[in-house]
Amino acid sequence: MQFDTQWIAEANIVNFAPHIRGPILMLQGRYDEIFAWKTEAEPLYNLLREPKRLILFDGGHAPPLELFATTINRWLDETLGPVKKE
Repeated sequence: MQFDTQWIAEANIVNFAPHIRGPILMLQGRYDEIFAWKTEAEPLYNLLREPKRLILFDGGHAPPLELFATTINRWLDETLGPVKKE
């Protein structure tokens, strides 16, 4: 995993990922030029605790806004419950 050489231990996400508690949503571009799926993002995802969900989209580092907003809103509604509309 390339994370080991990018940051000092105190700032390395790999050291913190297993300690994150609570629901996790990870949006990852299959062709991400910053965090490659197979060598960085997938190993990081495997370190995360349940409950977790992965949305792997065909794209680069940033998902299209339409996918980003709808995916996060849907996940928040499923995880925390829908927002009350008054």
